[in-house]
Amino acid sequence: MQGMKKLFSLLFLVLLLPLVLLSQPVNKKQLLSPQDTLKVMESIQKYAITFGEGKNEIHTFVDPYCELSQRYMAFIFNKKERMFSKYTFHFYLLELRGKDSSDIITTILSSEFKEISLKSVMINHEDLEDEESMESQEAVESIKKAAQKIGVFKRPYILINGKVK
Repeated sequence: MQGMKKLFSLLFLVLLLPLVLLSQPVNKKQLLSPQDTLKVMESIQKYAITFGEGKNEIHTFVDPYCELSQRYMAFIFNKKERMFSKYTFHFYLLELRGKDSSDIITTILSSEFKEISLKSVMINHEDLEDEESMESQEAVESIKKAAQKIGVFKRPYILINGKVK
C-alpha cells in the first residue's frame, strides 16, 4: 500500500510539473524599445518611491514580499552613500503572483512616509497597519498597466536607460 502511495505521488508530480512550467510566462523579454520604455516609465514616475540623488536613473519594479527584491534593496541600502550619490532609484510596487502583497502595497502607497514604510517592510521585515487611499488604488492600477506594456516578468525588474537588466 505504501509503495502505491509513493508511485501515485511520483506520477502526480510528473504530470503536474509540465502544467506548472507551461503556466509560466512564455514571453520573457522586454516588449518595447528602450526609448518607448522610458516614455512609459515617465508616465508613472509620480507613483515611484525614490531614493538617491545621482544623475543615473534606475527604475525597478519590486514586490515587497519577494525575497530577491528584498535582497536587492538591502544591497542598495548597505552601500547607500556610494549608491545614492551615483544613482537615483525609482521603485514601483507590483505584486508578484503568489506573494499576496496587494494589501501591503496599498498600505505603503497610502503612507505619508512611503520611503520609510517601504524600507521598514522590505529591509526590516516589519508589519504595517493596513491603510488604503484612492490615490494608492490609482497608483497600483497605473503601475500594473505600465508593467504589462513593457513586459515585466520578474521582480526585481531593473531598467537602466530603458533596458532590462
